[in-house]
Amino acid sequence: MSHPHPDRQRALLDQLPELARAALLEGFRPRRLVKGEMLGAPHGQRDSVFILRAGRIRVFLAFDDKEYTLAFLEPGDLYSTHSRAYLQAVGDSEVLVAETAAVMGRLTSLPGATPALLRVLGAALGNSMRIIEDLAFRDVEGRLARFLDGMLARKGVAQGGQWHLALDLTTEDIAHLLGTTRQTLSSLLNRLAREGILSRAGNGAFVVHRIDLLRARSQAPQVSAG
Repeated sequence: MSHPHPDRQRALLDQLPELARAALLEGFRPRRLVKGEMLGAPHGQRDSVFILRAGRIRVFLAFDDKEYTLAFLEPGDLYSTHSRAYLQAVGDSEVLVAETAAVMGRLTSLPGATPALLRVLGAALGNSMRIIEDLAFRDVEGRLARFLDGMLARKGVAQGGQWHLALDLTTEDIAHLLGTTRQTLSSLLNRLAREGILSRAGNGAFVVHRIDLLRARSQAPQVSAG
């Protein structure tokens, strides 16, 4: 028998009663995106809120010739086009979009939905801040441990004394999130496998054998920048 991690975050719509969910979605319109299409960019004219229904969207910052991935949004995630980040469909995707002002106005008549919305937005902000902090203050091995530990909290399933983690992310996607190369990431994953901490179970899938050691790595003191 499998059990979800107790800290797993639920999507916004899953947290709302059926009537509140239907009322909140009034005014949202569907939009389909093809792979590579941009949904938002810094200084964009539209100030919209969207809920990802299908596919994946990459949230990233770009400076000169460098890109810094902050997140890969998954179905059920809520985000804003006015976040000063680039929003790009990784593959064919579908979103529900509404103007921010209209959503805020609707929330005034749905006070029960506001706490759920704040929890979701707070989790998204916290995740972005964690990634920025990791890029600034942790080495790649520390970032990898923190990433896997965080993903276990969201998606991990305990089974037979081990944790199973299936991610809809390629090695290249994970490398983007960690600000490193695929080669470096593969080397670090192989090291964790040799140490008995985890093993790979396919593309984007892992079995964590020693969650205590992984968590110790993720919580290790930060290194100084530079």
